[in-house]
Amino acid sequence: MNRKATILRRDAFTLVEMMVVVAIIALLLAALLPAFSAVRGQAKLAQASAQFKALDTGINAFRAEAALGGSLPPSSSDDPTPGNRQKIANPQDPPGTPAIVRVAGAHLLVQAMIGADGLGTPGFRDVSSPANGRWSDDTHKTYGAAPGTSGIYAIDPATGKEKFPRYGGAGYVDEKMKERVESLQKMADKGRLLNLPTSTDTAVNEGMFMDPWDHPILYYKANPTSLRMTAKTDASPPKPGIYWQEDNGIITGTDNGLFPDAGLDFGQGKEANYYHNIPIATGPEPSIAQDANWMATFRADPQYDHSFAKFILDGSVKTRPTPVQKDTYLLISAGPDSRYGTDDDVLNWTRKTD
Repeated sequence: MNRKATILRRDAFTLVEMMVVVAIIALLLAALLPAFSAVRGQAKLAQASAQFKALDTGINAFRAEAALGGSLPPSSSDDPTPGNRQKIANPQDPPGTPAIVRVAGAHLLVQAMIGADGLGTPGFRDVSSPANGRWSDDTHKTYGAAPGTSGIYAIDPATGKEKFPRYGGAGYVDEKMKERVESLQKMADKGRLLNLPTSTDTAVNEGMFMDPWDHPILYYKANPTSLRMTAKTDASPPKPGIYWQEDNGIITGTDNGLFPDAGLDFGQGKEANYYHNIPIATGPEPSIAQDANWMATFRADPQYDHSFAKFILDGSVKTRPTPVQKDTYLLISAGPDSRYGTDDDVLNWTRKTD
């Protein structure tokens, strides 16, 4: 018995040996965790790149559909009323008189790719009777027997079919992208939104495509006819720009404080001067484009570093301030830090800073 006990004691690990093994495992984990984290980070970046390629394909397919107008999806409403640039008839309202809600370009991108109800996109068309030249008051689902009383998402109760044709089959993006659609309300419920916009007209239940870090993919459509790089929204009336930061203001906040409740601030900058509102052509206003030292003018104020204008500036153009993708559109993912306008953002262009 003593000999057996001795043999068993010799086969067992001592406490010191076990502590050494645990320490070695801890050291290995400490050394490998950063590598695992880097691999996960690279995987998410690759996923974001794949999402952008899918959206690029879908957006161009939308533009190629002649029945949808042959143009890029909008990133804002076509309501000309001052203050209504982001307002449309609520696609989520029950049948009846539709409420008017404030949306972002991120919402309109989903409506273009799969439709607000996920059944395919009817596009953005004026179905009023008589036509009033606007689609933004027709983006609801009320069904009416009389001409012009139905919204673009109306379902015929007699047949259960859509009253107006849908395009892109079940959508211009694949199932993986469809699974990435969430709303501001869901973001808030999951604690991923710092502040849910409190305005009662905000479309908190309308869907947006989410990036791999669970934040909306922003969409901005260019207005190539504008003579300004970005919109001057503190003017009355606002002066159009090639791009409007306000198009996704309910998500990011804006340069002029229109959406103070937005939870993912893009940067306030200085609205009163040219840091957001850079003229790109001569005209009745003083134009920084006429000043050979225009970039030095911007650099003199630190607020320029936090502006939407600087973020979308085409650094390869040295003669005048020009936005990237000035003829098409911008896609912006907040990236790993969940903040828009920072260096880790994922974009559909290669960013070149000045």
